[in-house]
Amino acid sequence: MTASRFQSPEDIKGHLDQVVFFNRPVLADEEPTTDKPKNLSDTRPMNDITREELSSTLSAIEERMDKRIDRMEHDAEKRVLDYRDEIALRDGQLRRELDLRQESFRAEQTARDAALSEKFAGFLAAQAERDKAWEKISEARFDRIEKDVSSIKTDTKKVSEDVNGIKVTMAKYLGAAVVIGALASAALGAAAKHFLS
Repeated sequence: MTASRFQSPEDIKGHLDQVVFFNRPVLADEEPTTDKPKNLSDTRPMNDITREELSSTLSAIEERMDKRIDRMEHDAEKRVLDYRDEIALRDGQLRRELDLRQESFRAEQTARDAALSEKFAGFLAAQAERDKAWEKISEARFDRIEKDVSSIKTDTKKVSEDVNGIKVTMAKYLGAAVVIGALASAALGAAAKHFLS
């Protein structure tokens, strides 16, 4: 062990003897020892404090505590103000971000609405063209149907005229056949009478 400049080798040896003495087991006939030294010249009793010293000490302690409390209050207020400033900055930033998001959403919605209106306009234009084409097709069909109906009427008139002509012709032929039949039956009747009589 190296000696410090504040202790002599004799002091170190005395301390080592004390350590060995205090660490050895206590014998039965010895009084127990304590590790407190009996007399030290640099220690004076603490119970000789006067009222003035106690009062000044307590006043100094109170002043120090008041300063610490003031410093703590000041630090707490500063922290609160800093926190409020930070929250205000965050709120401002969030507000700006929300405003930007709303603006971008509105711009996107406007673009979507424009695209949808263009699609609807195109669809309606195509539907109008389709309706015009259907009207033309329907008109052409109705014209064709009317032509077919008028030709059917004309054909029906011709058929009815032909039927009437056939009726007249048949009446003529049937009338002649009836007359011929009557003449033939009369001739046969006369011939039969002639042969039988």
